[in-house]
Amino acid sequence: MLHLFHESMLLQALLGGLVQGCVYSLIALGFVLIYRATRQINFAQGDLLMLGAYLGMQLQLWGVPWSGALLLSLLLLFLCGSLLQLGLLSLLPRENPISVILLTLGLGFVLRSLATMIWGPAPLSFPNPYEQQLFAWQILVISGAQLSVLMGSLSAWLAIWWLLYRSRIGLGLRALAQDYWMAQASGVSCKRMETLVWGLSATLAALGGILLAPLSLVHPELGWLSIKAFAAAVLFGFGNVTGAVFGGLLLGITEQFSAAWFPDVSRDMVSYLILLLWLWLRGSNRIGSAAIVFSGKS
Repeated sequence: MLHLFHESMLLQALLGGLVQGCVYSLIALGFVLIYRATRQINFAQGDLLMLGAYLGMQLQLWGVPWSGALLLSLLLLFLCGSLLQLGLLSLLPRENPISVILLTLGLGFVLRSLATMIWGPAPLSFPNPYEQQLFAWQILVISGAQLSVLMGSLSAWLAIWWLLYRSRIGLGLRALAQDYWMAQASGVSCKRMETLVWGLSATLAALGGILLAPLSLVHPELGWLSIKAFAAAVLFGFGNVTGAVFGGLLLGITEQFSAAWFPDVSRDMVSYLILLLWLWLRGSNRIGSAAIVFSGKS
């Protein structure tokens, strides 16, 4: 079937998949960071993405430049995630992750309702000063908004990698991931680390929302992207930082190519069929080296 498609169409589909996959990977990274550090799952991650997109849009409507709106939105979402952990989650028993799941699910519904009340249910456009710019490289054409997603995501991945594996904070986070009580006995401020990781997770969600918004529209249901991002996070082992990035990219590329090859079939369905197949193969030990390379150890 490949001969039916022009080379440029395949490259554009690949580019679109990479762009969408970058957003999935940012949300998936948020899932993974929280799970590694606290063994908790934040199902409000997608709604924090939606909130970040709305805040960035609103700040621009108030006259704040795009770069300033981006930085302010990231800062506000970092504070929001940190306060969420300090104000609500710290009161819940650490040994009962179900209570965190229920609380974050409820928080997601609250955030969607608030967004509908403030901005309305209709999709809104998100201005981006770079979206009208086009860059051509041979037969590939990339828009400024797509380039922003790629560069912003790459910067975030490198920053998280440096934080985890080249800083004292990362050393504390990895100690926390291994054993909470041993880390605390070793002098790690576990409560502070948990607050930090929830703030970082919310920041990644906000970054994904602001980068994605110019390519789509901002609406209260934008947060449902987190379901796909959660699927991306578990593809190569939940709790694996590297796997979250590759899982997001794989899911995004799969969606784009399935939409190109099978236009009458929902690309969402194809993505989840691949996820179910992958999990079945992992569970039945029918794959070898890939599961070892991407085990949840990294």
